[in-house]
Amino acid sequence: MSSISKTSITYDPEKYADYQSVESGTILNIELNHINTNLLLETHQAVWSPTPFAIKMGEFIVSDGCHQKVVMDFASGSGFLSVIARKSGAAKVIATDLNPKAIMMTKHNWRLNNLHPEQLHAIESDCFNAMKGNSEIEGQVDMIYSNPPTIPDFEGDIKRLSAGDWNINGKGGRIVNDALITQGRYFLKSGGEVLFITTSKQGSKLTCELLEQHWGKGVKADSDDPLDYAIDWETRGNANWAVIKRVDLLLSDYYLPFLPKIRQFAKEQGQPEPLIEKEGKLYQKTYFIRAKNVD
Repeated sequence: MSSISKTSITYDPEKYADYQSVESGTILNIELNHINTNLLLETHQAVWSPTPFAIKMGEFIVSDGCHQKVVMDFASGSGFLSVIARKSGAAKVIATDLNPKAIMMTKHNWRLNNLHPEQLHAIESDCFNAMKGNSEIEGQVDMIYSNPPTIPDFEGDIKRLSAGDWNINGKGGRIVNDALITQGRYFLKSGGEVLFITTSKQGSKLTCELLEQHWGKGVKADSDDPLDYAIDWETRGNANWAVIKRVDLLLSDYYLPFLPKIRQFAKEQGQPEPLIEKEGKLYQKTYFIRAKNVD
């Protein structure tokens, strides 16, 4: 990266969509009150910057206590969660992303926050594909954290140039989401856990069905939307997965061109209404789901 003086701005969660279009090389100064420190992230127009729910995911990482654990940041983007995991004591962080610019920025932001490079293993990978068969990773991870892309495909070929292009994620916006649910447990140690974010845009019933198929019994709401609840993880009883936080997030203008696709997918797949309207504004439901690998 260039040593030329760069613009620094203080991160405002309410303006998160604006940061996707700032000039590459801008430094985001993110205040992390939950660990009493600031984190620096350099932006790149081909790499998605942190969202408010990524900030919340960072708080969960801190509260989990990563001391001496092996952590995977699945779909790492800028490396925000990777940096927090290491600052929270992780012995090693494995960061993965399909986007080569994301891997580049994860490494750069790791150095920008004065972290030792030998504790980061950054891998360009289409979901888990580049890691399959790697005995140093499969079955060796304590925690997987993920804030995956959520946007459905347009018709035709995708030219991935901007951060928004890299947020496009297959039919229903589900490719990374589904890979994590169907394959993630094979990379965890026995008793290891995954914590990820999914949304109502992607079909909550489909997510629930996959979780039951691959992780076993979970906690479900007695309503049309089985993920529309939140409980404390320790109160789940003998369930292997549960929603531990539910947030309504204002839908940014970035998503408006995708609304017909989002609604069409929900209708075709028999899913609950993908968006909710409050006071004339559209919101997406975001679900923070934790699951445990139980032999």
